[in-house]
Amino acid sequence: MNYKPILKIYERRKTSVCIGVFAIMIGGGYYLKSPYQNCVRTIDKKIEEVRNKLATETDVNTRVELESEQEGLFNKRLSCKEKTW
Repeated sequence: MNYKPILKIYERRKTSVCIGVFAIMIGGGYYLKSPYQNCVRTIDKKIEEVRNKLATETDVNTRVELESEQEGLFNKRLSCKEKTW
């Protein structure tokens, strides 16, 4: 039997898998380190803090301040894209 064609297919598949895994690793690394994602993560943390304060706050004046702060944070999140390009 001639096993050369089978070995060539196996080698191509192995090479393709290696290239695919490598590409995913590079893409994932960029995603984790990109300035846009870092900006969005920090602002999301701040938004979460404001939401937690809003959930427990009963004073109307403080709630108004927190809601305006939250709206400002949403606008900052939209501006992350402009900062990173």
